[in-house]
Amino acid sequence: MYQEKLRKQRENPETSRAGLKWEVDEDNALINKIDEDVNIEDIAKQLQRTSGSIKTRLIVKALTLIDEDHSITLEQAAEKYKITTQDIQAYQANKKKRQLTNSLRNNPVNLNMIYALLVEINNKLN
Repeated sequence: MYQEKLRKQRENPETSRAGLKWEVDEDNALINKIDEDVNIEDIAKQLQRTSGSIKTRLIVKALTLIDEDHSITLEQAAEKYKITTQDIQAYQANKKKRQLTNSLRNNPVNLNMIYALLVEINNKLN
């Protein structure tokens, strides 16, 4: 299903670079356009990518900035890349969910793991 969607996006001239590795010049162009206050949809068209991939790339860049400089806050990174803190937090939550799903898929679930996850959920609720 994903492969079919990606194939269709690559056949479309406006999104022909969808799913491809980011080149250094594309990253530089992305940052320049963000600094010039170009909106995500227009950047996506110029770079022949989807608006979702542009937003995701900005989120990844924000998280990388925070990892490299621990004095940078989530708010500062979001402001620099003109995304919201909610976008970053949603990305992080989805990433954790994907990692957990992959982990559960690759490892047999045992009662101790289920108990540990329930304790973690309970602690977050309290």
